[in-house]
Amino acid sequence: MASPRRPREDQESRDPRASALVSVIEPTVTAHGLHLEEVDLASGPTTTLRVVVDFAAGTEQVDLDTVAGLSEALSAVLDGADVLTEVASYDLEVSTPGATRPLTEPRHFARNVGRLLEIEREEGAPVVARLEEVADDGVVVAEQRPAPKKGMPVKYGDPVEIAFDAIRRARVQVEFSHKE
Repeated sequence: MASPRRPREDQESRDPRASALVSVIEPTVTAHGLHLEEVDLASGPTTTLRVVVDFAAGTEQVDLDTVAGLSEALSAVLDGADVLTEVASYDLEVSTPGATRPLTEPRHFARNVGRLLEIEREEGAPVVARLEEVADDGVVVAEQRPAPKKGMPVKYGDPVEIAFDAIRRARVQVEFSHKE
């Protein structure tokens, strides 16, 4: 699949040491059946190593027991690898991307099939649409139409394709009640 191209807005300001930690962290993440989304090292009063993981495919969510097990395993690996020796101590935070993270790669979209997305396009007005399918070069969505009267069900337009390179930004919209 072609990638929707843009780095996250905050990647330019990342600590370069975080990139060096990927080779130490990634094998343990992979051994736990997960995909390494992001590694960030934030300095401040205390140094914090943030590791963001998710499943590479499917729509299943990573559970807390898996995150806790991975956190314990990463702590042991990092201590044994003798990394971050210039830092007296650091906090390790292991988490998942969260419901409203930007969708920047085809697999991010694939993990959210069936969900409602807010999509800002390179040209044209933003749309709120139900993600129906992910193809090699883009997505198929059904645009949400406003309900004609308050309390009436939401309607959706015909499915349309949007190429990845036509998407400026996309995020999942959190829904509290969606009936399939």
